[in-house]
Amino acid sequence: MKSILTIVFLSYTLLGFSQRRTNQNLKGFDEDKKIHFGFLLGLNYLGSNLSVNNAIYTTDTIYSVNVKPSAGFNLGVITDIHLGHQWDFRTVFPTLIFGQRDFEYLIQSDQGLFTDRRQAESTYLAVPVEFKYKSERYGNWRTYLTGGAFLGYDMVSQKNTDSDIVVVRLDRWDYGYTVGFGLEFFLEYFKFSPQIKWDKGLRNILINDNTPFTNVIDGLRSQTFTISFTFEG
Repeated sequence: MKSILTIVFLSYTLLGFSQRRTNQNLKGFDEDKKIHFGFLLGLNYLGSNLSVNNAIYTTDTIYSVNVKPSAGFNLGVITDIHLGHQWDFRTVFPTLIFGQRDFEYLIQSDQGLFTDRRQAESTYLAVPVEFKYKSERYGNWRTYLTGGAFLGYDMVSQKNTDSDIVVVRLDRWDYGYTVGFGLEFFLEYFKFSPQIKWDKGLRNILINDNTPFTNVIDGLRSQTFTISFTFEG
């Protein structure tokens, strides 16, 4: 045990020594400019927290319902304001989120069980606002955590559709909280940051049309997982 602790201590000491000798890129990045701008590219999965109604146990046709996300992408403009040595305030506005949810119903028919899929496409204009806590800088990189809130408006929502085809409609407005973490790499001319983030919606976005497809659902709240890459200068 003592040998392991000695090795860990020596490795940490050597790492710190090597980092101190590393030529730092973008020295004074936070101190020289209090506001930085950049852009975000991301890959998202528009998941959902689904609450099933007890009616699903009494219906003769629908046996189960599930919501599956499809891969989408994000685009956003970053404004980062430095509040102190380790704190930033950041907003990514405008943020465009393109994605899709597939409602899968297991249905009983005269021919047996089959899966019926109903697609719900979304294009959100979102306004996330976050606080970012940064670790100490080690050479040309550091870690960080984020937390905050978001407000989203679905620009292609089927809320007001007049289609004769039965669809699962979602409300336009959504809001909730966000948490995430990432790494910042200081390159020669800009800062590059990979990040993982979860967005948890607090609003029930399902519109109940009093159809078999919506009567079996009590509520639907967004739950989005995003892997993104940011570039700041």
